[in-house]
Amino acid sequence: MIFPLGTDRPLARPTVVNHVLIGLNLLVFAIGPMLERVAPNSWKPLEDSMVLHPTSLRWWQPITYAFLHANFWHIFGNLLTLWVFGPNVEDRFGRLGYLVFYLAAAAAAGLLHAAFYPNPVLGASGAIAGVTGAYLVLFPRTTIHAIFLLYLGGAIAIPAWWFIAGRIAWDLLAQGSGRSGNVATLAHLGGYAVGIAISMALLWTRVLSREPFDLFTISKQAARRRHFREAAFQQRRQAGRVKADAARTPVADDAVALARADVTARLDSQDRAGAIAAYRSLLDRHGKPHALLSRRLQYEIANHLFAAGDYQTAHTAYSIFIDAYPTDAERHVVELMLGLISARHLNDPVHAKQRLNSALQGLPEGEHRSLAHELLAELG
Repeated sequence: MIFPLGTDRPLARPTVVNHVLIGLNLLVFAIGPMLERVAPNSWKPLEDSMVLHPTSLRWWQPITYAFLHANFWHIFGNLLTLWVFGPNVEDRFGRLGYLVFYLAAAAAAGLLHAAFYPNPVLGASGAIAGVTGAYLVLFPRTTIHAIFLLYLGGAIAIPAWWFIAGRIAWDLLAQGSGRSGNVATLAHLGGYAVGIAISMALLWTRVLSREPFDLFTISKQAARRRHFREAAFQQRRQAGRVKADAARTPVADDAVALARADVTARLDSQDRAGAIAAYRSLLDRHGKPHALLSRRLQYEIANHLFAAGDYQTAHTAYSIFIDAYPTDAERHVVELMLGLISARHLNDPVHAKQRLNSALQGLPEGEHRSLAHELLAELG
C-alpha cells in the first residue's frame, strides 16, 4: 500500500477551507466516544440520522454522511489523502469555490451509491475522490512524495497522475469484480467522475485560468499536433510521396527554409510581433527539430517570446538553444531562464530545480546568481 505524504506544487496562499474540513471530520469522529461517556446510547441514534440511507433518504444526509467514519483507519486514510491533495485544489478553486466543490462531490458520490445500492454509506471517501479527480486534471505532472509499505528505503517520488490513476483503476477493478466488500467503490468512482468533469468544464469555459500542464491544455495540444500530423500526411499522400521509410522530401525542406527565412527577416527588421508569430508558425508546422535558428537569432527570439508573455513557447525556444549550443557562453543564463519559467509560469518545480542547480554551476556572483538562489528558496 502507498501512503502519500506531500506534493512538490507550491501554494500561492495559505490553506484554510481544507484544514477546516479536516478539523470537522476529526471533531465528529471524536464526539461519538465522548458523547457515549456522558450519555450512553445517545450517539448511535444521532449518527444513524446522519448516515446516508438509500431506502429512507433525508435531505441533509448527502452532506452529513461525508463527515462520519467507521474507525481509525477509515478516517486516517481519508484525511491523509485530503491533507496532501486538498491544499493545491483549494489554491486553484478559491476558498468558497473549493468548499462548494467539496460538498457537491460528496453529495454526488453518495447519491450515485444510493441509486444502485440499498446499503447505508458513510465516510468522506467520495468527496475526497472528487478532490483527487480534480487534482488529476489540474496538476497531472506534479510529483507526489509517498511511502510504500513494502519498500524500506524511505519516501519515494511518483507522478501524481500515476498515483491517482492507480487508485481509480483499483476501484474500477473492485467494482467490476464485485469484490469491493464494505467499501463503497461506486461512490469513489462517482467522486472521481465529478472532480474530473467539473475541473475540465471550468477550464473549458475559462472560469479557471488554464495552465500549460493541466490535463485540458495537454489534451488540446495533443489534438492540435495530431491534426497537423494528419494534415501533413494527407498532403504527402495526395502528392504521391508517401513511402515506407517516411523519407523527408525536398519540398518539405524548402518549406522549412522559407519559414526560417521569414523569422530571420522579421528579426533583422525589428518586427518583433511578426517574428514571434512566424516562429510559432514554424514550430506548429514543422516541430522542434526544424525550429533552430542561428545562435544569435535563437537567443533573440527566445527573449522576445519571454517578454511577450508566451512562456511555453519561450521555454521551447530556450530548450532548443541549449540543445544546439551546449557550450555557449550564455548557457548558464539560458538555464536560469528555463528555471525561472518552469518555477513561476509553468508550475514544474522538479524541472525548475534541475535547471537552476545547473545554472548555479556557471553563474558568477551578481544579479543572476542571486535570482537563482531566490527561485530555489521559493521552491523550497
